[in-house]
Amino acid sequence: MLRLSLLSLLCVSSFAFAADDPKTAARLATFTKDIKPVLDKSCVSCHGKDGKKPKGGFNATTLEGIEKGGKEEGKGITWGDSEKSSLYRLSYLGATARNEDMAMPPKKDKNHEPLTADQLAKLKAWIEAK
Repeated sequence: MLRLSLLSLLCVSSFAFAADDPKTAARLATFTKDIKPVLDKSCVSCHGKDGKKPKGGFNATTLEGIEKGGKEEGKGITWGDSEKSSLYRLSYLGATARNEDMAMPPKKDKNHEPLTADQLAKLKAWIEAK
C-alpha cells in the first residue's frame, strides 16, 4: 500500500512539474490539438485502441507512449530531430514510399490513409520545435 501511495505521489509530482515547464506544456497543447486527432484517425486502431496490446509495442494513445516508441525502431520522438524520431520517419515513409516494409500505415492496410503533406509538416514542426 505504501508503494502504491508513493507511486501515485511521484506521478502527480511529475505531472505538476511538467505543467510548470512551458516547453512541456506547449508540446502537450499542440499534441492535444493538432497531433492526437491525426494519430487517432491513422494509427491508434493498431497501436493501442481499446486496451489491446499495441502492435510493435508502439502505443499511440498517449504522449508518453509515443515518446517511448516501439520495440523495433527506437524512440518515437527525439525532440528537436524529426529524422531520429520513428513516429515521423515511419509516417513519412507511409506517405512517400508505401512499399517500404516499415511504412506506416502499411500499404496492405486499406482502412487507413497515409498522412498528408500538411499533417507531416505539422508533425515535423512539433517534433523540431525548441
